[in-house]
Amino acid sequence: MKKLGLMQFAIILIACCNGCSTGPTIFERHDKYSCHPPGSDAWWAEKATLPPGQRQKYHKGKVWPMQPRSTEEPQQFSHTFHAEHYWPLPYVCQDRMAVRNAIEQQTSLGWQEETTLYLRHFDPVSNQLTKAGSRHLDYILHVVPVERRSVFIQSTYDDAADSARTEHVNAAIAMASHGVVSVPVELRDCQQVGRPASEVQAINTIYNASTPAPRLSGGGGGAAAAP
Repeated sequence: MKKLGLMQFAIILIACCNGCSTGPTIFERHDKYSCHPPGSDAWWAEKATLPPGQRQKYHKGKVWPMQPRSTEEPQQFSHTFHAEHYWPLPYVCQDRMAVRNAIEQQTSLGWQEETTLYLRHFDPVSNQLTKAGSRHLDYILHVVPVERRSVFIQSTYDDAADSARTEHVNAAIAMASHGVVSVPVELRDCQQVGRPASEVQAINTIYNASTPAPRLSGGGGGAAAAP
């Protein structure tokens, strides 16, 4: 029998090996962790789902390491290389998505406050929009970005009043846009934010009226002569 060359031996060795956590295992015929034949597509797909990182083991009465770690079988060598090569992806993507979702939720709530017609924007008797309500509705229709353009109406917990206010708002939207623009109108259970303009004006008037007159000294105001 002729002696095999170094290159031929290496080819045969690679052909008879399967990947493992620490390197190739020669002539591995059975995997106790899997029901698929080692090296098959199903076997590799199953191994690809294993989490990366160190495994926690129990040894001589101690758990190694102390921090919580996976107790599943180790990753394959190629999968370990893949995880370390692309770290921190894809796990950082989950953190980024969680932050983006929280920011988007806060942004949506902020725009909801900005596009709400509160009780002060309606006449309490006729349920029609006041002058301030009409201006705020114009702001929603012409200034608010299209993707945030919705009209919310603070609920009065009176079906008749809520229905009347919704009809008046829809009519005002149709008149302002000549029936071309369609903006969703919804009732909302919330508390009023801010104060009516009339109340702010009354507070400002009282404040100005209570301001004491300026008191100026009767002196000439010139600097004292030097001795």
